[in-house]
Amino acid sequence: MKGFFILFAGLALLPTLLKAELSQTATPAPTPVVSLSNSVVQWNQCSDDNGLTTYWSNVKGSKVIAFRGAGIVNAPMEKVASIIIDTTRGAEWINSLVLSKVVRNISDTEFIEYDHVGIPFPFDQVISDRDFVSDVNVKYDAKTRWMTVSYKPTTDPDAPLIKKYTRGIVDCEFKLVRMSIPDQTYVEARVFTDPKGSIAKWLVNFFQQGWPQDTFEGLRKQAAKNDIKTLSVVTELMGKVTENN
Repeated sequence: MKGFFILFAGLALLPTLLKAELSQTATPAPTPVVSLSNSVVQWNQCSDDNGLTTYWSNVKGSKVIAFRGAGIVNAPMEKVASIIIDTTRGAEWINSLVLSKVVRNISDTEFIEYDHVGIPFPFDQVISDRDFVSDVNVKYDAKTRWMTVSYKPTTDPDAPLIKKYTRGIVDCEFKLVRMSIPDQTYVEARVFTDPKGSIAKWLVNFFQQGWPQDTFEGLRKQAAKNDIKTLSVVTELMGKVTENN
């Protein structure tokens, strides 16, 4: 999942952060007061390069900025969706991701996901790792031909707080549509991530501005691999829709 984890690789390059978190202990993420879908002020274009258009937006109720990217990935939609959903291979393309796993399945198209993001040595001695718990939903709309994979922050008894980590929150959505050219998928990805802790929000925003580029770079490299398997949740969801139309 979710190139927002690139933030923490950059943090390791800033020793000035060490004092800020020296006394920081693991803290729970409170119920978020903002929602990516409801609180985005206005998307402002940042760049348009290498087949990727990027945007940023202020978010009502937060000092953390939301980011968005839109571009083409050279792979079928089923493959791209499977890459995003598959927790077992997330560390292959998501920077600083240590562990990603399904905590439990709620339905065929909804599950609780746990993600652990590591801080590189030697700064891991004074900056705590982050972890995230998300309610993940996969949907397909036959009329628009969009497939969406959305992540909403949640809590779950099977993913309790870990004392040595700081729990952040992430509100993220990927929207995919098959292109007319074979083996191409148009992808829109947007994210609002607050790593919590005592890291200054302006610094969080500074490093998260690279999220769209890193996300698409990771998706494109992973999509070029020949051993990516299409997940059953993707084929079954699209198959059910096809059968009903």
